[in-house]
Amino acid sequence: MKNNCTLIFFNVILLFAFDCFGQESLRQADIDTLYVKAIQQRINWSLSSGTTYLDVDNQTNAPQLLFAEGPIKVLPQSEIIKISRKEKKEFTVYTLAYRIISQDTVDVNFSEYKLKGLKKRGKNSPLAEISECTCGVKNYKPDIRFVLIDNKWEVIASKFIKR
Repeated sequence: MKNNCTLIFFNVILLFAFDCFGQESLRQADIDTLYVKAIQQRINWSLSSGTTYLDVDNQTNAPQLLFAEGPIKVLPQSEIIKISRKEKKEFTVYTLAYRIISQDTVDVNFSEYKLKGLKKRGKNSPLAEISECTCGVKNYKPDIRFVLIDNKWEVIASKFIKR
């Protein structure tokens, strides 16, 4: 019995080590760069009338600083809710997520959800109605694929730019 417990304990530790150390990760500077470049690929946002709201879920604040002025607003969800409540409008809010394909290839994908700030009626009333996120697809195809070339992230594929 003692040998079985030791073996199980060893396997759990081994799996934990593979899980922790086997995953690749990005430096914060790389995430900042990729998100700013991905937002810049969305030419339709710059050309559209009105404001486009992005919620990057505290993954980075670089786009928030870069796009402070103009039609693209990168804000925390709580701030978007306040604006929606004040303007009494429903907004389409976009999010960004990255997926590491290999040590020099990263995909960035956009998704969206609807957010409508609600008038606060009571202490426990919700602040907003939020629809389901339109993420997840059966046949995965990245919105933007970046490759690290000469220590610079370059776009090699984008569904937003015709080449």
